[in-house]
Amino acid sequence: MTQKQACNHCEGKGYTNIRDCAGEIQRTETCSFCSGLGYQEQEPEEETEE
Repeated sequence: MTQKQACNHCEGKGYTNIRDCAGEIQRTETCSFCSGLGYQEQEPEEETEE
């Protein structure tokens, strides 16, 4: 079972704003880390028995 966690790179929005040196938004791009979903699916870590 996968867990959904908000994407840290786009803060869950699914896109990022590209800004110039003055801080003005030049364009908006789909987040490449979550593919625009706004969250990343993670497999739960399995506990190892020793």
